[in-house]
Amino acid sequence: MPELSEKHIQLAYQIGFLTKGGQTTVPKEVRTALGIADGARVYWLFDGRRAWVSAAPADPLEVTGEEDFRARLAEAETDVASGRVRDAQSVSAELRARYGLA
Repeated sequence: MPELSEKHIQLAYQIGFLTKGGQTTVPKEVRTALGIADGARVYWLFDGRRAWVSAAPADPLEVTGEEDFRARLAEAETDVASGRVRDAQSVSAELRARYGLA
């Protein structure tokens, strides 16, 4: 994803149209700011009132080298140590107990 310049860090309000097939065009300025090209996958987020479009993230399983691997490993260890993630066995045990399946 390209670096965002001050030009890109502003709210863009543009009017678009929806086709009968449910398609719309993402404005060029938005495509450029998000770094999306023809055929790129995008994510739509919806909160019940508004929708946002964002660029698809890089494949989270793709490791680009040893430095990337070590950085991801350190991040994962930090997540585990802080309690942001738990192992599958403890989650499974908690759910079994919660729903009387133990």
